Amino acid sequence: MPYNVCKSHYGKMCCGAAVVTCLLLTGCALPGYNAYRPGVSSFQPGDQGLQSRDLVDMTNRLAADLLKIPEIAQNPNKVIIVMTGIANKTSQPWKNDQIYLARMRALLNQYARDRIAFVIQPQQLQQLQQQELGGAGGDAFEQSSRGQVPQNSRMIPQYALKGVFYDLPNSATTYYLCTFQLVNLQTGEVVWEGHYETRTLNLY
Repeated sequence: MPYNVCKSHYGKMCCGAAVVTCLLLTGCALPGYNAYRPGVSSFQPGDQGLQSRDLVDMTNRLAADLLKIPEIAQNPNKVIIVMTGIANKTSQPWKNDQIYLARMRALLNQYARDRIAFVIQPQQLQQLQQQELGGAGGDAFEQSSRGQVPQNSRMIPQYALKGVFYDLPNSATTYYLCTFQLVNLQTGEVVWEGHYETRTLNLY
């Protein structure tokens, strides 16, 4: 191989090795990387409908509002809540509307663990126990026989947190109304309701 060609080939190999070393050892990013990771609190002109910014703003505000109600703020005990999902009353099919309640639960679990306890629905609990405990039954660790916990130790929810989303589509824009309710499971009373509203451009 001619010396000049060999030198050029060797130079490219060294350059490639330097880039790999930089990425592995220092974590430096390739040029333009941030363009593919826009912030979750920014609006993207090409997107339609509710965006991540709406999700963040909505759950941040409503989670804080929920913690202020007397049933939680003035309760000496933990409030036990089950999440029952989002009812999609909009004109658009959604792939993952549960993400809104999931972020609210994550926020509340992070900042109000001393005041709120979340439990999963009975059928989900039964499925999880069957999956993880198999045929071991409901007392796989023999806690009830040792007097550590009652035989039926499942926490009973006092409230249900649910949401209902609506929209009002027009030719140029679509209005969204996203509501969340905390329902007393004993009386059926809606003890708290929060809402988030926004309007988006229709680009199609």
